[in-house]
Amino acid sequence: MQPRVILASRSPARATLLRQLGLEFTIAPAHVDETVMKNENPLAYVRRVARAKASKVAAQNPGCVVVAADTPSVLGRRILQTPETAEEVRVMLRQQSGRRVTVPTVVAVVDEHGKLRDKTIVSWVKLKRLSEREIEHHIQTGLWQGTAGALKLEDTEHWIMQMHGSRSGIMGLPMYETALLLRAAGIKLP
Repeated sequence: MQPRVILASRSPARATLLRQLGLEFTIAPAHVDETVMKNENPLAYVRRVARAKASKVAAQNPGCVVVAADTPSVLGRRILQTPETAEEVRVMLRQQSGRRVTVPTVVAVVDEHGKLRDKTIVSWVKLKRLSEREIEHHIQTGLWQGTAGALKLEDTEHWIMQMHGSRSGIMGLPMYETALLLRAAGIKLP
């Protein structure tokens, strides 16, 4: 019998992606400190946060396999957090307009014995130049809420001029790497 699989995320996109593997799983969001440390490298940050999420939920659910991920948007070396106000969205979208945005994702899996493994995927998108009208419309839709960098690929793909890397990674859960880690954790996939 396979151990129970838990997705340590409240992201609907991650749940949708994980379902594509044909797994039954439960959801238990991990609440960890996602504050960026002073001078923290973006890749070190995303790995630290993903591993913390997986470890926390695994500690609360011994004997289970836990999947966690983190996917910030990075402009240069600056991590774009999740905006809380319309003004923060305006600033972020203006900064990203016409530019290449790096989207690193780390998926971390803890097996039923407590062994933690992770994989890092680095993708990027280049956005078209956004008009003020497009920015204001995006704010009005509310689609930016709960999203790092104020953009969700599935809602703003028409703004993307170029994309490189893992589409599912950009959406929050790189499928190929997730499947590898789940198999390494003893989960049989269809």
